[in-house]
Amino acid sequence: MRGVIYAAATAGLAAALLAGGAPAALAGPAGVPGQTVNIFPNPSAPGTSTTFQVNCSSQSSASPASSATLSGTQLGLADQIPMQSTSQQNVFVTTVVLPTSLAPGTYNPQINCSNGVSASATLQVNAVPSPAPPTGDGATSTTTNGWLTDIGLGLLGVGAVTAGVIVRRHRTGSRT
Repeated sequence: MRGVIYAAATAGLAAALLAGGAPAALAGPAGVPGQTVNIFPNPSAPGTSTTFQVNCSSQSSASPASSATLSGTQLGLADQIPMQSTSQQNVFVTTVVLPTSLAPGTYNPQINCSNGVSASATLQVNAVPSPAPPTGDGATSTTTNGWLTDIGLGLLGVGAVTAGVIVRRHRTGSRT
């Protein structure tokens, strides 16, 4: 049983990582070569909260960064958005709400660190899905006491009589 649970957990984690929708904590630490910026969720949609995480560590800059800023003009946000430091050195994070007027597409906002390191984030913005069509739940039906109601009640009556006959035959048949 323990092996089944372990296999299911491993399969679920692997599926989440392969789907690309894993949070930054599962996607690996910031600063892995080729992965200095994490964005969650990515893809995102207009009107949703989106978190940017950057690792300002670099082989070319030995000094630690004291701050980082996200350039939000490409996203329709403020020009310089300060990022908050985390418990890890050189790692900064900020969460923004994407404007509802933001068009679907791929955006590459810049993130600049105080130690000279800069990174380009790649954010995919998808259109907000349209609302479901108003199909109704039957409560909007304007027909009452129609012929379908009569047929339904008749079928219920036939079913009740049939059930009564079966129960009566069963009782009389078991006495003999």
